[in-house]
Amino acid sequence: MAERNDMDRRMFPPALIQSMVIVSLLPLAAMAAENDAKQADEWSYSDCHIHLLNFLQQGEFDNRDNRFPASKLGAVERQRYLTLPDGERWRRISALLRHMRETDVEYAMICGMPVLKKWSEIDNYERPDGYLDNESHVVLARDTDLAIGAAVLDYREKYRNDEEKLRELDRVSPFLCGIDPTDLGAVDLVVERIKEFPGVWQGIGEVMSRHDDLTNLSLGERPRSNHPALLRVCKFAGENYLPVSIHHNIAPVSRPGVARPPAYLDELVDLFRCCHEEPGSQRHSTVFVWCHAGASRRVHVENLPYWIGEVLSAFDDHVYIDLSWVVLDEYIREDFETWVELIEKHPTRFMLGSDVVGGASNIGEKLREYRPLLKKLSPKTRPLVAQDNFRNLMKRMAELRRTANLSSPEGDGIVLPLDYAFPEYAHMRRLRDDESFVRSRLKRDGNNAAKTAAAESEK
Repeated sequence: MAERNDMDRRMFPPALIQSMVIVSLLPLAAMAAENDAKQADEWSYSDCHIHLLNFLQQGEFDNRDNRFPASKLGAVERQRYLTLPDGERWRRISALLRHMRETDVEYAMICGMPVLKKWSEIDNYERPDGYLDNESHVVLARDTDLAIGAAVLDYREKYRNDEEKLRELDRVSPFLCGIDPTDLGAVDLVVERIKEFPGVWQGIGEVMSRHDDLTNLSLGERPRSNHPALLRVCKFAGENYLPVSIHHNIAPVSRPGVARPPAYLDELVDLFRCCHEEPGSQRHSTVFVWCHAGASRRVHVENLPYWIGEVLSAFDDHVYIDLSWVVLDEYIREDFETWVELIEKHPTRFMLGSDVVGGASNIGEKLREYRPLLKKLSPKTRPLVAQDNFRNLMKRMAELRRTANLSSPEGDGIVLPLDYAFPEYAHMRRLRDDESFVRSRLKRDGNNAAKTAAAESEK
């Protein structure tokens, strides 16, 4: 036996056995890595950022039955779509859900477009498509939410006897966005739209603030995140468990090759602070989704992951990061390692968005661009970013609304009491009547006049 053991050791020394074990395990490791990558490729998604309307307030719809003289998606030419009549607007939702099924998108946020590109004579009568096509201004589109709300209600009516079709609406979260973020009465329009479409809306946004060229093309007062008008809207959102999706550039536009400090970040942090409630408070902090991680065209700031990490560390689970649009190509691809480290540190706070405009036919193409990032994330974090974080947020907010009796049996959307009104001067930096030199005297003189009139009437 001893001689055989010696022979075995001579024929199979320990180093050889170790190398044989390693070689035999290599295929298993390769298979595991391949399966891991395959899971990343085939993972289901949530999309936290879809615009069903474009900058002309038009968009795709389901025309596979050739009901209208247009393409299968309702187009008559580039960026031009037929107008849907009353009772047919369900087709927008039908097209959306079909694209979601085809591209493994399990859950999605949808909204209109808060601005309309004006067709101005100064641009040689060339009709624009997008907001950057020429120098014509953009104007507010106050009716954009009417198109989205009507599409949802038409869909409910169309399939009122089809439970399977109606259940598909549970995969969609409509946000309202058609507000002027510099109008102190914007919150009243939000309340009005919620009452007009009860049980439809589940959030507010995309709200535009500090949006480089789009802001520069806007007429009137320039929006900023800590404007008192937007603060009132966001306070209302927090009180009623509606997340706010906000576009706010972290810095001004830069000259080529020149990095700017995050000059606009203080404005956004000011809004976050104003809407943050301390633990144990009877009120609830507003939940924000910061679009594109503060990035935009020609906005270049040094060490963006550092600033995003600082914001996330400061505001618990009340701020989420929407990874969409230019942030992938202009920041993440340049430094995968740092972004992966940041995401792994805050695995429940990042979500993917396609930021498609005018429909959802290319959401799969946009979301699949994030495969290289997803592959680098840990198996535990990957599904959170790809799908679960946004879906879990919306489900949690819906449950809070149900607990507060702010929802309806038809779905997760908010319902307000018919007599609800947002307090007239709430969340304004405004002197009380007794602090105002003018109003205190008007009130005093009015009371004196009323007393005098009452005394005269008693004589």
